[in-house]
Amino acid sequence: MRCRYDVQMLPERFTVGLTPLPTAARVARKRSALRLRIISAVISLVLLIGILFFLDPGWSTGLVVAFVVVWVVSTGIWMAVTVVGLHRAKRDLASIGHGDAFHIDAEGIEFVHPEPVRAPWSDIASLRITGNSLGSGPSLVMETAGGRRVSIPLSFVDASPSAIDSATSARSLGRVRVDVSAMEAML
Repeated sequence: MRCRYDVQMLPERFTVGLTPLPTAARVARKRSALRLRIISAVISLVLLIGILFFLDPGWSTGLVVAFVVVWVVSTGIWMAVTVVGLHRAKRDLASIGHGDAFHIDAEGIEFVHPEPVRAPWSDIASLRITGNSLGSGPSLVMETAGGRRVSIPLSFVDASPSAIDSATSARSLGRVRVDVSAMEAML
């Protein structure tokens, strides 16, 4: 009697592609926030004018000027923060290319985006997730023994950290794992 085994092999190469979807959603959220800031500023201005002219609270000129200055400064700061956030989100969206971000195979990791870098498993000093949850979010960072460092924001790629870790561990035969300890501080 012959025994037959169905063995499924890992694909030769695990390819992580670039995706603009999370960053495009961030741009949409920032645009919506800017619209809400503008609407809020107009409504608060109308209320301030309505209180000053129609209700005539009898405030001194100095108090009225103080209210107007506080309104202008706070509105200006929040508008500036929102516009800067929208500008950065648009810049991030424009920087996402098309195609593959990096490849993981039995030889090592090959980054295609943001710059082409190939590192065999023996040269990889660390593969970790760093950064914060602001802007484009945390990044996958590869550091080589030679001091070379390549990073890509996780919001630019179409694979989760766990999928990248599984592919890395399997193809490096357990020699390299993705260090996700910094993600605990983000949560």
